[in-house]
Amino acid sequence: MSPHTIAFVVSLAVALAAPAVQPLSSAVPRFEPTPCPATVEPGERIDCGLLVVPENRNKAGSRLIRLPVVRLRSRAEHPAADPVFYMPGGPGVSATANLRSGRRNPLLDERDLIVLEPRGGRMAQPALECPEINALKGDVAAGRLRGQKALDALAKAAGRCRETLTSSGVDLDGYTTAATADDIEDLRKVLGYAQWNLQGLSYSTRLMLTVLRRHPSGVRSVILDSVLPPEVNFDEVAATNLQRVLDLVFDGCAIDRECGAAYPDLRQRFARLVAAAERKPLPLKLKESVTGGRPVEVRGAQVVEALYSALHRVDLIPLVPRIISRAAAGDYTELTPLVEENQGPSTMSWGLRLSVWCAEELPFEDPARIVAQRSPSMGLGGVDEGTASAETCRAWNVATVPAVENEPVKSNVPALVFAGEFDPDTPPDWGRQLLESMPHARYVEFRGYSHGASFNPCGAQVTLAFLRDPGAPLPLDCVLALRGADFGQSASIPPGH
Repeated sequence: MSPHTIAFVVSLAVALAAPAVQPLSSAVPRFEPTPCPATVEPGERIDCGLLVVPENRNKAGSRLIRLPVVRLRSRAEHPAADPVFYMPGGPGVSATANLRSGRRNPLLDERDLIVLEPRGGRMAQPALECPEINALKGDVAAGRLRGQKALDALAKAAGRCRETLTSSGVDLDGYTTAATADDIEDLRKVLGYAQWNLQGLSYSTRLMLTVLRRHPSGVRSVILDSVLPPEVNFDEVAATNLQRVLDLVFDGCAIDRECGAAYPDLRQRFARLVAAAERKPLPLKLKESVTGGRPVEVRGAQVVEALYSALHRVDLIPLVPRIISRAAAGDYTELTPLVEENQGPSTMSWGLRLSVWCAEELPFEDPARIVAQRSPSMGLGGVDEGTASAETCRAWNVATVPAVENEPVKSNVPALVFAGEFDPDTPPDWGRQLLESMPHARYVEFRGYSHGASFNPCGAQVTLAFLRDPGAPLPLDCVLALRGADFGQSASIPPGH
């Protein structure tokens, strides 16, 4: 569950801990100043270190793990006493691997910003990497591996990765959302902050909600963008969430005068495009630098994944009708770069991703509904938007978390909840439903935007105002002025044609 699949070079070995993993001592949690994980750009005021915590707090004698911490200092002469703590989505995304500058982050105008690498993340010690799964995900993206064969291959790779990690001493039951929430609380204490403000995106909204459940006294306010609440069963509706946004596009085009006239049968064109790709892979000419000289079969799932990528970009959402229609007519000019973007292996730390998902999501989901989401009968080429299959989680074999981790979080802490109208991962309704259990939450939806809707100048303006006074009225003029997706743009001829 992430916005785009980004190509990267597959690691040749499992990235486990350096010899720094040691038996538990009484001096934990603690913070150890160290060089930053990534090279800091000149002129930046950034300092780094490691948070040292037990791998499994529920087991006496558990070894220590080390989690990189990056603190970006505020540009203000007198920064606010309560910093912002941020972690990205995932699970399985590194928070610190590429964090080199805060120059473009408006939050630093008034506050420090602190980022923690998740336990098991790429820069953590240990890092729960599964290179074989990363490579197989690349084969799936390229259409070389499909259907049940893909599910079987991924499950077998998960079993092998599990064996590699556990034989090195990793306790996979220690890598849960609740454990990371406890890491966040430990970090707040060892850094000496009375309170701070939490900011989460996508999966890390669930993480921040878990901090609210377990450690509310240390939280002044919380900012949640593209909410994944603990009580939703993501894999049961993963493809349905994408279909919801495609329907928004189809209907938005139909009621737009120019778009509706240009593409009066857009929904049917989409269905014909996917069906044609299923019968015979589309003859796209992809760059060898992207494919590595390996074959790519652009079938229905690859077409749908390309459009899924486009639906994450506010500049491309209005052009999706044209992209579909041109491709249905045999012109793949605009579809090709979207397919290319999705090629290459996964960049996730799959050991972490599976440890979280197989402990706290799959056990509470309906297997039949998950399978139905992958069915070609949905008209999406059998695309699999789920995070992990039941077969993979059986191979991963971690303990199920307590049932409370699948229940709504109740909190009186002030919350600012953002959502994007066209989010194909976490629908706006998931953000709105927080209003039922969080009486001091405010909900802001961005028309025309998608996943990560608040990361723009307007969102920054609203966020800064909220941080100054979480109880004050919000400056929403820029939000109300949003026009939304102008599908009339799809009726125009693209440049160069």
